[in-house]
Amino acid sequence: MDDVRLFLLFVLGVVLLTTIESIISAIFNKKQLVTKINQLWPNRQKLEKFIRPNARYDYQYQTYRSNYDENSLIDNKTWSDLNMDALFQSMNFNFTAIGEMRLYATLRGMFKANNKELKRYFKHNRSFRNQVAFHLAQIGKSVYPHFPDQLKPIKGNILFMFAPLLPIIALVYTFINTSNGIMVLVLACVFNIILSVSLKKTYEQDLKTIFYTANILSQSKKLTEIEGTPDLNVNFNHFKSARYLSGLLVKIEGGDFASAFILLIKTVFMLDYTIFHIIQNSYYKYLEEVLNCYDYIGQLDNHYAISLYQETLDEHCEPEIIQSQDTQHYLCDFEDLTHPLITDAVPNDLSINQNILLTGSNASGKSTFMKAVALNLILAQSIETATASQFKYVPGLVFTSMANADDVLSGDSYFMAELKSIRRLFNISTDKQIYCFIDEIFKGTNTTERIAASESVLTYLNNIPNYYVLAATHDIELSSLLSPSFINYHFNESIKNDSIDFDFKIKPGKANTRNAIELLRLTQFPNDIYKRAKQQVENQ
Repeated sequence: MDDVRLFLLFVLGVVLLTTIESIISAIFNKKQLVTKINQLWPNRQKLEKFIRPNARYDYQYQTYRSNYDENSLIDNKTWSDLNMDALFQSMNFNFTAIGEMRLYATLRGMFKANNKELKRYFKHNRSFRNQVAFHLAQIGKSVYPHFPDQLKPIKGNILFMFAPLLPIIALVYTFINTSNGIMVLVLACVFNIILSVSLKKTYEQDLKTIFYTANILSQSKKLTEIEGTPDLNVNFNHFKSARYLSGLLVKIEGGDFASAFILLIKTVFMLDYTIFHIIQNSYYKYLEEVLNCYDYIGQLDNHYAISLYQETLDEHCEPEIIQSQDTQHYLCDFEDLTHPLITDAVPNDLSINQNILLTGSNASGKSTFMKAVALNLILAQSIETATASQFKYVPGLVFTSMANADDVLSGDSYFMAELKSIRRLFNISTDKQIYCFIDEIFKGTNTTERIAASESVLTYLNNIPNYYVLAATHDIELSSLLSPSFINYHFNESIKNDSIDFDFKIKPGKANTRNAIELLRLTQFPNDIYKRAKQQVENQ
C-alpha cells in the first residue's frame, strides 16, 4: 500500500509541476505576444515573416469557385500575368489561416473588403487595433482547416468512448492488488495509446479543423465584446461545450517536458477522440452560425491586413466609381498612378475614354504601365484601394494577355500559347464592362502576318460592346491601321553618348524613337555587329 501511495504521490507531483509550468509558460508567451503585436504596426511588419509549408492560400477559392460566375473571377492567366501572387504576399499581414484564404479569394473576385469604418478604427485606434490583433493571433496559422460545410460527421464507436475509463479503473484496482494493478494500469495505458494513435489517423485533418473551429468560436465571442467590432449574428450558447473543451484539443508543438507530458495524458485518456465526438455534433447542428464565425474572423483579419498594407504604400487613395451617366466621358481617370509592387515608381496621369494602342522602345515602361492600370482596377474593386492620388473608374472585369511562354509539357509553341491566351478574350459572356490588356500582340510570328492578325483581332475586339482594350506593340504601322478606333500613346527614351535614359512617362501620339540597335552598342556587343545592324536599318 505504501508503494501505491508513493506512486500516486509521484503522479500527483508530476501533474502539479506540469500544470504550474504550463500556466507560467502561458503567461510568459502571452506577454511576449502582446509585446510583438504592439510593435507590428509602427514597424509595418508581419507577425510571421515566413511562409508555412502547409499553407493553402487558394483553398477557399478552389473549394467555392463553382458557386460563382466564372467570368466574374480573376482567371489564372490574368493572375499569373500580373504577378498577383507577389501582390497577395505584399499585403498578407493576416494573423490567421482563414484570413489568408479569404484575402486570396477576395483578390480573385469572390469577396470585397469594403468596411470603411473598420479600416478607420484599425488606423486610428491603437487600443482597438492591438486587442483585435491579439485575439486573431490566438487563432494563428498552425492549421489550414477545411471549411465546416466541407466535412461530414464521423460516427463515434460507443465502446471506444468508454476506453478513457480503462486507466481510471486500473488505477482504482491498484488499491486492491498493487502488483497486478500496476501491470493492468500499464497495459490499459499502452492499449489506449495504440488505439488513440490508430484512430487519429482516420480523422486527423477533421480533428485539426474541429479544434481550429472551436478556437474560432471562442475568439469570435471575445472579439464581439470589443467596442468597435462589427456585430455577429451568432448565439454562442449553442457552442458552450466546444468553447470549454477546445483547450484540451490544443495541438502540442512545444519540445519541453510539460508539452510532452500533456500530450501523453491526452493520448492515454483518448481525449482527442472523446472530445472530438462530443463537440462535432453542435457544429453540424448550427452550421450556418459556425460559417458566420469563419466569415467574421476572415473579414476582421483582412481589414487589419489591408489597413496596414495601405500604410506601407508611398501613396494611395480610395477609388471613386464613375456613375453610369458619366461613362460617355471616360471609363477610367487617374492621377499619379503607380505600380503597387514597385517602390519609388514614376507616377502617370491619364483619362481613358477609348481604346489605346501603346507604342514605345524596349524597357521604356509600356508593360509596367499596363499592369499598373490593370492591377489598380482589380484593387479598386476588391479592397477599395488604388496606388494613385486619384482614381476614378467604371467597375468591370479585367483580362490580360501578357507574359506568354511556350509549354513543353503540352507541346504548345510560344505562338500557340499566345493564340490561346487571346482567343479566350472572345468567350466572355457578361453585361459588365470588360477591360482587356494585351502586351506585344502576336510577337511570336513574322512581321507581315503579325500586323495583319493584330489589326484584325483589335478591330474585332473594338466592335464588341462594353469592351475596352489597351494594347502594346512594336509595330508602328498599327497606329495608322487602327485609327480612329484606337488612340495612340507612347513611351520613349533619350540616348546621350554612352547612356540611355527613360522617364517612364506616358505621352500622346505614336512612338518616334527606336533603341534596339543602340542597345547593342551600350551593352558592349562587338562594334562590327553594331555597325552592320545600323547600316542595314539605314538602307531599308
